[in-house]
Amino acid sequence: MIQRISPDQARLGMFVTSVGGSWLSHPFWRSRFKLTSQREVDRLRTSSAEFVEIDTDLGFGPVEKEATQLKSGRGRVGRIGENVERSLPRKALSFAANMNAEFRAEHARANRTVARAKSVVSEIFSAARLGKDVPVAQALALVAEINRLFDRGEHLLIEMVRMKTADEYTHLHSVAVCALMLKFARHLEMTEAEIRECGLAGLMHDVGKMHIPSALLHKPGALKDDEFELIRSHVTKGHSILKGVASLPAGAVEVAHLHHERIDGSGYPFGLSGEQIPQIARMAAICDVYDALTSNRSYKKAWLPAQAMQEMLALNNHFDGELTQKFAESIDIFNSLPQSDQDSERLAKAR
Repeated sequence: MIQRISPDQARLGMFVTSVGGSWLSHPFWRSRFKLTSQREVDRLRTSSAEFVEIDTDLGFGPVEKEATQLKSGRGRVGRIGENVERSLPRKALSFAANMNAEFRAEHARANRTVARAKSVVSEIFSAARLGKDVPVAQALALVAEINRLFDRGEHLLIEMVRMKTADEYTHLHSVAVCALMLKFARHLEMTEAEIRECGLAGLMHDVGKMHIPSALLHKPGALKDDEFELIRSHVTKGHSILKGVASLPAGAVEVAHLHHERIDGSGYPFGLSGEQIPQIARMAAICDVYDALTSNRSYKKAWLPAQAMQEMLALNNHFDGELTQKFAESIDIFNSLPQSDQDSERLAKAR
């Protein structure tokens, strides 16, 4: 049963089907999602959303007092909607309890995968730093594990790695780009081998940064010209590390080398443009920048996903426009389309 509630009624275990208002008025880039953490609940409660619609067949409903107010038209809650049940029927409560158990299980699976991912990325980066063989088998196993979560329809991992701290950025950014590349490739209906290659490429795209001083990578202030050039060298260093790994797909090597190339030729290291840039590298450029924009860094705060996506769509000279559109679809960003004419016009221009 669909119910319309006030944002301040949000609680753990609810299944949200719609968030009312402009897509810039709330922090969620999906329109259908489970509230599985108190942080999500708090963000929704304090947002500027006009209302929230929930499905009580898939999750919890409002508490009894609030449901009564909503039905009778009393209080702030009563102004939001009408004709809702006073409380969840017994079967629905039992179903909601089962759903809550599923939430916990999904969260636990995502947590285990994130923990394993940190370990695998640490091994990859350590091997790169010490000149040892990159552990491709472990990397492929991790890619398969993340892909299995998506097979189950579970996407919490992407939200969890997006909430990384500035200190966790270097390692979890690689995990995030891996996950985003997998979703992107799946949305494009690539073959299983191509999907696996995209995930592996995302996981290893920044391996060259292991030869860049950590203090420079996390420098909070503006970079000097020579410092910027040193950071830019991570793509050639990454290519050097990966090109000799026989078991690594060619796409992963290309992405390490070319993920900073731009469609208009303004990127590096070669200033390639358009179709000169392999598709997998164009995909990686989008995933890399999206995660960077939506993450906390030592020198900036994270942008909201919708804000980041809007800016990227506007930069059609930097990224492949058609692929950027497909990426936005792959992360379900357009299910939170703008509600006002002004926002619709802005999005139309961005597209």
